Amino acid sequence: MEYQGYLITAPKTGPRCYSIATSGRGGKIPDVMLGVFTSTGVAIQTIDAYLASKQKSVKPDDKEISKG
Repeated sequence: MEYQGYLITAPKTGPRCYSIATSGRGGKIPDVMLGVFTSTGVAIQTIDAYLASKQKSVKPDDKEISKG
């Protein structure tokens, strides 16, 4: 399953534990997304929380300088 540019995958055998990977080639997974998750819902919440925190940390420059 793909969600917000990340793949949520489950192993073909064994218990239902889900992991997150990047879609496409390569890419680094943030530390908060490493490990296994008990459901796709928990994995989706983790992705949403990471993306929300990433958006908060990127603030537009609110200081406009008028030359004229």
